[in-house]
Amino acid sequence: MAEPKKAEQPLIDNLEQTNQTPDSFKVFVSPLDRLKRTSRFEKIAAVGLITLLIVLSIVMVNLRNDISKIQNDITETQTEIDSKQKTANQLEQEKNELSKSDRLKKAAEDAGLTINDDNLRKVK
Repeated sequence: MAEPKKAEQPLIDNLEQTNQTPDSFKVFVSPLDRLKRTSRFEKIAAVGLITLLIVLSIVMVNLRNDISKIQNDITETQTEIDSKQKTANQLEQEKNELSKSDRLKKAAEDAGLTINDDNLRKVK
């Protein structure tokens, strides 16, 4: 009763692996064949998704363009506000300088008039 040696068993296993059936081989399927097997619904869904992506990208570009235009308008408006504020501050300072009592006293003395301080009041 001889038992087979253990070295012989891997040879048997290797023989079983090499005798594969044709069904177990991977067959290359071309994209055209794969496209023929897709259903009409899958084709419509794929085209719809691609169209949706294109439309969304166009909308995003338009929105970014609009945002850029609005930011430019805001910047121009802010610049205009700053310049008008500066002009208003200059005019306020000029008004304060012209309404000082010292200036009025000097103008009266140059004209040969006398000023009574009780009758002098600040103009607002």
